[in-house]
Amino acid sequence: MTALEVIPVFLAGLTFFFLGLDSIRSSLKNLASRSMRKHAINATASPLRAAILGFTFGVVSQSATAVSFLLAGLISARLLTMQRALTVVAWANSGTALLAFLAAINLNLIILWLIGITGLALRQRRWIKWTPAFGTMLGIGLLLFGLAQLKRAASPLQESQWFLTVGAALNGSLVLGFIGGALLRIVIQSSSGIVVILIALCGKGILEPQQAMMVIHGTGVGVGLSIIFLGQELRGDSLRIAYWQAILNAISACALAAWLLIAATEIVPSLVAILSKFGLTIEAVLATAFLIQMLICPLVGLILSSRAKSLLTELVPDVVEDVLANPHFLVDGGVDSPELAAELVSSEQLRVMAALPTLLDAGRLDKDASRGHDVVLIRESLATLNSEISAFILECIEQTPHDDETSTLLVNALGHQQALAEMVTAVDSLGQEVSTLTAESTARELGGQLVEVCDVMLRTLHDAIELKDEFDCELLATMTSDRGDQMESIRRKSATLEFGTPKDQAGVLYVTSIFERIAYLMRRLAT
Repeated sequence: MTALEVIPVFLAGLTFFFLGLDSIRSSLKNLASRSMRKHAINATASPLRAAILGFTFGVVSQSATAVSFLLAGLISARLLTMQRALTVVAWANSGTALLAFLAAINLNLIILWLIGITGLALRQRRWIKWTPAFGTMLGIGLLLFGLAQLKRAASPLQESQWFLTVGAALNGSLVLGFIGGALLRIVIQSSSGIVVILIALCGKGILEPQQAMMVIHGTGVGVGLSIIFLGQELRGDSLRIAYWQAILNAISACALAAWLLIAATEIVPSLVAILSKFGLTIEAVLATAFLIQMLICPLVGLILSSRAKSLLTELVPDVVEDVLANPHFLVDGGVDSPELAAELVSSEQLRVMAALPTLLDAGRLDKDASRGHDVVLIRESLATLNSEISAFILECIEQTPHDDETSTLLVNALGHQQALAEMVTAVDSLGQEVSTLTAESTARELGGQLVEVCDVMLRTLHDAIELKDEFDCELLATMTSDRGDQMESIRRKSATLEFGTPKDQAGVLYVTSIFERIAYLMRRLAT
């Protein structure tokens, strides 16, 4: 493969990797029902189960990077708790060492079967209920296919003359070997694949076992560099799990590299010397050493487990958008008391109402009045939280006796939640639509005023429901009373040149209809 062929293969590999990553995220979110979460919790109910799951992930993917991003998707979909994910990712590393013992294995055929079958399955309408599951599997296939293309783009390296020259140069410096291993891991997205190459180079006499070992240790730091390079779009717990993978591999690699440097002074025997005493071949020595490096990862994870949460929170501080998406009052499994369930739901709904004014930021005339949050992320967080609340109510309805009083209480809560979800959509539409009106036009001025009025109404609604204050309730009733005549007057005026271009005129018509919709939903929520 020539250089001109390597570049498009490398770029295509990156593209497939990110397509797979996006597909996994979106599909897992659709798959993340509360019942599915119970199955995921059961699969990792104990440290042993979590370790087995992590080892299996490592064996199947043969890439610590792939495991990190898969777990990031599971965490963002709330299918896996952060604490269990730390155990899973720690043991996934040891699973990747299997390839070194098999010397070589071709996963391409399996990956193509996975993509082909799941892709065709998504086309079958009779299997539409399985769409999230098939979408997740297709995403995994695309992610692994992308990594395979990255490895393929790097495969000509070991056959090129300059690579052999570099290999010879590595024999002169252990530190250079460590750096080379880190850089090589960024290019070849598989530590076990690098070990296979090193076994071949040692067999040809191009590389000494000690230098090969140092390259292997360097790949541990390269794992972290790869995750930083590929995971720039991650945030919150997803980014924390990626950093955890990087930390475990870096500590394990640096500890063994330090041992090898000390052994070079003949103060202590090297790991290669110790393993060679058991009569192992050089291939088995390198594979076993790599396994030891991977097994140190869960050991490091166990040592740091008590400080893991605080350490990762310090590295990746909580942001409003991520905190908003996670329920603070709901519990898995629902509750037996419908009265308590209604109280918990009401508390979560107040959190949604408190965040609603942020969605208006795009349409404000005074940008200094905005909260400075990412409106897109707030919208996604509210959608996630609303889904959690609705699922919780439905779960409570299924678990409680169906007498008239109970049914009325929970059904009202569900209707309240549906109105709130519609409110989120309407408020977001108002802010977005007003922002598209021509700047400094009469239409934009009117839209901005409606946004500010809506802001006051939303805050009054929140206070009226939270405090149950009679004055706030009366004020809200006045604000949300039928203003059809006023809105109709505005709509008639919008047809004149005073409101600018035909696009702005149509925009004013749409904005006023959204505003009326918001007022109607507020009346529903207030009662």
